[in-house]
Amino acid sequence: MVGVPVEVTVVRLYTKSPGSHQLRKGSAAELGRLEAAGWQEKDRKAGADHIVVRLERPRPAKPTLPSAAGPGRPRR
Repeated sequence: MVGVPVEVTVVRLYTKSPGSHQLRKGSAAELGRLEAAGWQEKDRKAGADHIVVRLERPRPAKPTLPSAAGPGRPRR
């Protein structure tokens, strides 16, 4: 069985204060933008003043467009 290829990204998001779990406004906005774009949070690790979030999304299939001229005919 072949799995669906996925894109993976890891981002560091800063918290309001060390040891807190509440994100800064800019970090919360970045996470919201990524989730709106289809990324799904898979893992979260806490640091001193930040969290490291691992995000995944399915890799979009590359569309194959048929040639307008068709096979064997040169384009002009």
